[in-house]
Amino acid sequence: MNLESVRAGFKTPSTAAALALAAAVMLVPANVLPVLTTESSGSTRSDTIFSGAVELWRQGMWPIAVIVCTASILIPVLKLAGLCWLLLNARRGASGNSRRLTRIYAALDFIGRWSMLDVFLAAFLTGLVRFGQFSTVTPRSGIIAFAAVVVLTVLATQAFDPRILWRAAPPSRS
Repeated sequence: MNLESVRAGFKTPSTAAALALAAAVMLVPANVLPVLTTESSGSTRSDTIFSGAVELWRQGMWPIAVIVCTASILIPVLKLAGLCWLLLNARRGASGNSRRLTRIYAALDFIGRWSMLDVFLAAFLTGLVRFGQFSTVTPRSGIIAFAAVVVLTVLATQAFDPRILWRAAPPSRS
């Protein structure tokens, strides 16, 4: 068995669906569990993605709060919704909107390249603040779950073959 046959076996709608489902499952702990714990001036605070964005908003950093909510909550949900939409349309067969669906796939593929930015930002922030004497930032299990969501959605997008959007609908079994 060569590498091309392994790749061809990986690019199936069922593989993409399984990876998207796994990402959807991991989205729950990614948004419920704390992603960072901050210790500063004797007080400790653990934040989820949402509570961190709310705290940024309260401190007057609303542009950063909007970016965090968009990049960490809205985009992963939209990526999963887009993948589900593509998978449903691929199952139904061509319906005349293959070009639009292929553009959706290209957008999801492009977004996937930038999805790990949040995880890298948390790692950078953790390393940067640890060099300070008065405060520390510690990553928590929520960031691992979020990284799993990102990796699984990227793999699901890669496992989806957009050429199946151009095939004719399968004959009905009635």
